[in-house]
Amino acid sequence: METISAEDVGIGVDLFPALSPLTFSLYDSFLSSHCSSCFSLLPPTPPHHLYCSLVDDSPTVSPPDLSPILSTSDIRAALRLLNSISSSSAAASLPHRFGGLLTNHHRLMADSSFSVAIRRAASFISAVLRSDRKDTVLEEAAICSVLTNAVEVQDRAGVALGIAVYGSRFSWINHSCSPNACYRFVISPPHSTTTPSFQETLPRITNTDKEHFSSNYEGTVRYGPKVIVRSIKGIKSGEEITVSYIDLLQPTGLRQSDLWSKSRFICNCGRCAASPPAYVDSILEGVVALEHDITTVGHHDRAATVGKMTNHIKEAIDDFLSDDIDPATCCEKIEGVLHHGILDSSSLRLHPSHHVALHAYITLASAYRIRSIDSETDDVGRAFEMSRIGAAYSLFLAGVSHHLVSAELSFAISAANFWTRAGECLLELASKFFMKSSSGEYDDDVKCRKCLMLVENHGEIKENFNQILKCAVTDSSQATWSFLTRGCPFLQNFKSSIDFSLKGTNCKREESKSVDQRVSILLLSFHCLLYADLLTDLCYGRKSHSVS
Repeated sequence: METISAEDVGIGVDLFPALSPLTFSLYDSFLSSHCSSCFSLLPPTPPHHLYCSLVDDSPTVSPPDLSPILSTSDIRAALRLLNSISSSSAAASLPHRFGGLLTNHHRLMADSSFSVAIRRAASFISAVLRSDRKDTVLEEAAICSVLTNAVEVQDRAGVALGIAVYGSRFSWINHSCSPNACYRFVISPPHSTTTPSFQETLPRITNTDKEHFSSNYEGTVRYGPKVIVRSIKGIKSGEEITVSYIDLLQPTGLRQSDLWSKSRFICNCGRCAASPPAYVDSILEGVVALEHDITTVGHHDRAATVGKMTNHIKEAIDDFLSDDIDPATCCEKIEGVLHHGILDSSSLRLHPSHHVALHAYITLASAYRIRSIDSETDDVGRAFEMSRIGAAYSLFLAGVSHHLVSAELSFAISAANFWTRAGECLLELASKFFMKSSSGEYDDDVKCRKCLMLVENHGEIKENFNQILKCAVTDSSQATWSFLTRGCPFLQNFKSSIDFSLKGTNCKREESKSVDQRVSILLLSFHCLLYADLLTDLCYGRKSHSVS
């Protein structure tokens, strides 16, 4: 079962029009704030009003909480699916198929940790529908179909609102850890004019299956969050179209575990099967040996040491997220491991692109931001210092993502988020904390005309990225990086936000007082947002709000 391109497709091409879901459901936390029919944000209304229109086909019910195996949104989606498809049609190919989709019924029901929860949920759904059938195979198949095929629906800000299941045109697209396509959602009220129209001729896409099964359930509901698939790499005629089902910023072992727990299969894509490991997987679990100043990967005698470092960082992150430690203690614990390693191996550090280090930078940027907010009323200077270091971590994370996306373009979505966040943090730093110039005002129209013209002329994607980085980092004074990282020993080790070469103990600091740091940071912010805008345009086919 796969989806094949019937013709050559270039980078950044929508593969078919927006598809309506077969079923969908909001997460519980958004039931009172978003429309249950289309997922759009509701205006202030009484709590009982859950829809922006009268469109709905699912009774309002309170399913049992069977977490962590099943969520109430899974059960509501299964109930809506049963409501939208006739029982006689759905039962024609049970339990292997439901609505034209694979269910993985035999695998899920063979797992005792799943089967008990599925049977309980099926009994609940049967009672709601007042079914007079003697068994609940139909309800089980609906739940299994949701578990196997549902994707998490996110809004433009990346907030996960709920889940949705789409027909075979989308659901038959297989997973790859190095995919050539991605997908986005269109969230708008029914009959809204905001759904994009497709004037150009779209590529021809073919669903294939050795059983030659054809589905008549495509877009049954006709409302709800729509999905669009877009190429992020060139696709040849006859080549399979693939997307990712999981977070790709993980090494092979964690990806395989994630896929098995969520979808019950083992991935054999080129990235997973590569021997030796692909470059991105090498650095996602790599360490740096300081005594030789080289990157070393896969040394089994170092596994225990690396395990201790990653566990220490993970514990600090978990404690911070659960409010068990304050932001200052969190920063001290994480930075201690990043900068000094651990006692029994002071010569080893995590590679800057190590998957745990990536989460560490995200946490540190957040922790420093909280420390900045907490300090604003009592110590403005301290608040500025915390905001500056937090922005430096966001910029460093963006620089790391550049190395990753240069090697594997399927990281573009994650990289776009990192570069957007870096640009926003730098913009806030320059706008909020710097005093006005001696003339009393600043000209905030700080842009790089060369990069703007480059993007408007639609040059090669990689050439545009390299030019933006050249302007943002290579051509700019190292004084800006030295300024941002002042007081942060870990980040001060590196020559720049995209150059992970260690400075060395004898390297002199570059920080000229003549540099207008506010203008430099505003210009750096502009380049970060422009870089993010290019990535966003590649993945989503529309200009983001970032540069404006």
